[in-house]
Amino acid sequence: MRALTGFWLTTPHPELAIRPGETETIPLTLRNSNLPPQRASLEVSGIPDGWKWSVKGGNREIGAVIVPPNAAEEVKLELTPAPAASGASVPIDVKARYGNETADLPLIVKLSDTSSAGLELKPELPGLRGTASSTFSFKVELTNKGAEENLINLAANVPEGFQTRFKRGYGSEEITGLPIEAGASEDVTLEVTPPRSAPAGRYPVLVEAAGGGANASAELSIEVTGQPEVALTGPQERLSGEAVAGEEASFPFTLANSGSAPATNIELSATPPSGWKAEVEPKRIDMLAPNATSQVNVKITPSERAIAGDYMVPVRASGGSLSESAQFRVTVNTSTMWGAAGLGVIAAAVLVLGMAVMRYGRR
Repeated sequence: MRALTGFWLTTPHPELAIRPGETETIPLTLRNSNLPPQRASLEVSGIPDGWKWSVKGGNREIGAVIVPPNAAEEVKLELTPAPAASGASVPIDVKARYGNETADLPLIVKLSDTSSAGLELKPELPGLRGTASSTFSFKVELTNKGAEENLINLAANVPEGFQTRFKRGYGSEEITGLPIEAGASEDVTLEVTPPRSAPAGRYPVLVEAAGGGANASAELSIEVTGQPEVALTGPQERLSGEAVAGEEASFPFTLANSGSAPATNIELSATPPSGWKAEVEPKRIDMLAPNATSQVNVKITPSERAIAGDYMVPVRASGGSLSESAQFRVTVNTSTMWGAAGLGVIAAAVLVLGMAVMRYGRR
């Protein structure tokens, strides 16, 4: 299948209702698929006299946008009809000129009576910041400005792989909508959970409400910060090894950072059983980049009196909020010298017993 190639200017709702004198924010998305970076100049036509409008990006008025290959840029068109505006509908045209081409987006704005239904979404905080393992909770006030009670349906537009759910107030039950009386407001909570593999960056979240012939939307954003994730593996990716009582044994460990941010100031240590010795080299790693590994040598000397068997030696890596521990099993074998000495003692005892039998057995 051939990859889709082109440049588009889109919006979720090309037909919408606005009350005269009130400002409506219309989200616009410029998407570049498999083309070189495109500089798109934005033009808006069809705005009636007395209306106010502006195109904004990052809360600033803009006239052009550069869209990298296989990426999308979000901007918004703010429209404020004149307080005395009238008419059934107003056609407005938004164009994005890139190179010798033009992406055209026709809009239809219907002027709603001040007594007709209306919705308003007011987020407490428009942006939140956290790691990829965080759950981002937005508190949003939803107001029914209509003259009748309506069932308001809720939806959230998030990047692929992100999970969302709505709750009423600070409750625990998930909802998809709720009834709101005329002129009343309700608090809803939108929870957004990014995938654990989400790279660091800013991600747009569009929350939408619709019901009773009216709709409203609010633009939110979450900033995912990088997070280190370290893991310790033993020799040949095993967490076991053998040692001889009283003799030093060396075990090569690997410390890996599979996270999206560097791991810094990592302290390394090992906790052996009583009477044993353990040493880790190096004892400290200043920085381990994402997707990087570092070799760590763990030297363990069992006690000379250690009985043959299995013993656990925890090996730890910690620094800041990081804490990783690997339980390393050491199988202790007794020294061959002590085995030979034991055989010598047994042989001597047998020899003495034999000589005694030969000497006294003749009597």
